[in-house]
Formats: sequence, structure tokens, C-alpha cells
Amino acid sequence: MARPSLLPASPPRIAAALALAALAWLAPGPARAGDTLRIAASRAPVSLPLYVALQRGMFADEHLDVTITDCIGGTRCLRQLLDGKADLATTSEMPVVLAAFAHADVAIVATIAHANDNLKLIARKASGITSGTQLDGRRIGVIAGTAAQYMLETHLLNVGIDPHHVKMVPLQAEDTVAALRSGRIDAVAVWEPYGYAALHGADAVGVRLPLSGGYIESYNLVAPHALFTRDDDKLVRLLRAIERAEQSILAKPADAQAVLRDKLGLDQHFVDWVWGGMAFRLSLDQALITTMDGEVRWAQREGHVTDSARPNVLMLIHSGPLKTVKPAAVGTGG
Repeated sequence: MARPSLLPASPPRIAAALALAALAWLAPGPARAGDTLRIAASRAPVSLPLYVALQRGMFADEHLDVTITDCIGGTRCLRQLLDGKADLATTSEMPVVLAAFAHADVAIVATIAHANDNLKLIARKASGITSGTQLDGRRIGVIAGTAAQYMLETHLLNVGIDPHHVKMVPLQAEDTVAALRSGRIDAVAVWEPYGYAALHGADAVGVRLPLSGGYIESYNLVAPHALFTRDDDKLVRLLRAIERAEQSILAKPADAQAVLRDKLGLDQHFVDWVWGGMAFRLSLDQALITTMDGEVRWAQREGHVTDSARPNVLMLIHSGPLKTVKPAAVGTGG
């Protein structure tokens, strides 16, 4: 029987072994134990960077095992976070402001999208309403605690109507089209894709009303402070994957649109309807602070909160991870 050689391996064998070791070290592997993240994300076009990053394996490239749970609207996504059912949530800035009055220990990690046309003010066709000035005394569907409520009430004030002089009918977003169709409400403020559903089709129930005020909605990743002290590295890797996804959306919009169609089960006409009103760009900018300051004043003035102490909106931002990934995108001073 031949004995095993005690001589050193030949140079070619050493080189091959070193090459294999290098490939094993460089190649993306499975997420390490503990590198899981659960994200409660609104089932909406503004979540597209998350959908792309998940489908294209960009989270896995960062050794993250990400699970995305659908929810309808940022308020319910944030509720999942506060209930411990998610590690992060996506929401507009409005629910974060209201949560601050309730002393919720959360903050915005990054804005992942801006939308200037996601929110729609829609009147029931049969109501005869064609402008916001005709909403005085009418029944208006409101999704409480959301950017849609803020947009609605600020619009009413801008056109000279006291929000207390209309009949606010509490609704969930998914019930708005049926409420318009039945005549339960005369108008509603709602986001996509529910605005599209009310305005399109052979039996479209709604007509769109012009909006005033120029409100631009931010769509944000929110996390609890406990995650910051423990897992900033995870957040850095998460944002790095989202940045790659957003660059992919810019470079290959047709591919990204296909992801959106598949995820929401809607056609290209819907995608064309919403596409121009969204900007996918990681940021934490001064406009976010200014908007949240205005929302704090609105919530107190209109009696939507009982706490008289005004939260410091700068405490609602955690900029460290984004400064690591994309320093020029942070302009809050935080």
C-alpha cells in the first residue's frame, strides 16, 4: 500500500488551494446567525426599493435574511413594530410624529422615497363636487393618523374650510372605494393603489379634486432605539442594499416596473399612472424636519393629541447608518 506523501504539496496544488480559499471567503454566503430583519412594509408603490432588493438578492449579498410583511398603510406597519412583530417599519413621517406624542421610542433611519402624487383627494361622481371649496358640510372619509389625514385637513384650511365643519367618517384605506360607491361618503383622501381603483375602470366611482399646499410625502424606514445601540451594522448593510436597489431602479426602470406589477398584481397602466410622482432616493434632509415640525403644530392646534409637550423632531432621526452609507444624503444636522 502506498504511504501518504510527507513532502510539501507542489506549488500548483498550493496555488489551487489558496484560490479556492479566496473564492470561499469572497463569495456571498448565507446570512450569519442573528442577521435577520423583519420589515413591516406598506403594500404600495413607494415600497418598490424593498421589493427590488429582496427579489434581486441584494439583501442576501449583505448577509441579511430579510422578511417583508405586507401591511396597508404606515400606521398599521408602525403598529407591528411597536407590538414587537417587526424590527423595522415603513411609513410616512406623520405616524412617527403622532407616535412621538405617545412617547414611542422609535426614529427614522432613512427616507427611501418621496412622493408628490401618491395621495389623492377624490369626490364621489354622483355628489356633484368638483372642487375642494364645495366640501364644507360634506361627509369625507378619513384614515386617521396618516399623511392622508394631514393632507386633507391642510387642504381644507387652505381653501377656507374649517375641518371641524365637515363630517369626518373614519375608514380604512381598503374600504374607501366601497364607501364612495355606496354613498356613505362624498369624498375621501387616500393613497395608491386605492386612488387608482376609485378613478379608473368602466364603472369608476370617483373624480379627482385639485389639491393645494404642495405637500410632498416622505416614505421612511423606522426602527426602535434598541436596534440602534445593538445593530447599527445591520442597518448599514440594509441601507447599502436599498441604495443598490434604488440605483437599479434608475438604471433599469422597465425591470423595476415589472417587479411592481408582479408585487401589486396591477397592470402597466397603473404603473404609468404612479411612476412620475415618485422619487427613489435615500436621504435624511432638512425638508423632513420642516415637515415634521409643521405636523407637530397641526396635531396640537387641531386637537389630535392631548399631550401639551411638543416633541423635539430632531430626536425622531437616527442618521448614523445613512451617514456611513451615503454621507452626502444627510442634511438634517443630526
